[in-house]
Amino acid sequence: MNSSETSAGTSLKPFGWNMEVVIGVLVSLLAIASLFFSYKFPSTGLATDIGAARFPQIYAGALLVLCALLISRHLIKSKQPPAQEAEAPAVQEEVRSYRRAFVGIASSVLALAAMPYLGYGVVTSCYLSFLMWLMGMRHKLWNPLLAVLITATLYFTFSAGLNVPLPLGSLFE
Repeated sequence: MNSSETSAGTSLKPFGWNMEVVIGVLVSLLAIASLFFSYKFPSTGLATDIGAARFPQIYAGALLVLCALLISRHLIKSKQPPAQEAEAPAVQEEVRSYRRAFVGIASSVLALAAMPYLGYGVVTSCYLSFLMWLMGMRHKLWNPLLAVLITATLYFTFSAGLNVPLPLGSLFE
């Protein structure tokens, strides 16, 4: 075994091009471009309107923080001696499942189609609970509870915080 290989058989290049770094840099550039162009968004002048630029700026700031964490994690991991990496337990590779990916995409399309009829709250709660189950979190209590909490957080963020109306659904009007 070469000194630059880990127990899983993958090699780490301390200062080479790594996809984590490339993705972090590309997404950071996208976030910086989003910040630059969102400052030119027009404001409405209403006291209750936070402006169209607020959401892209918050999102871009979060992306920059996450990209910095990704790149710094890679740099810290690449500076560790190979002996420490060899002692770490090998992570099993995830088996690709195209069927699960197709079901996830189809459920997204179905959720978008059902939202005008059933409304944001019902559709998003069911959709998130199903996606958690599809991704392997199969708890009968936590899936629906987390889905409802995430849906409520998103609802209050967008409707109260950003003044974005969300669909109520034609069945509930």
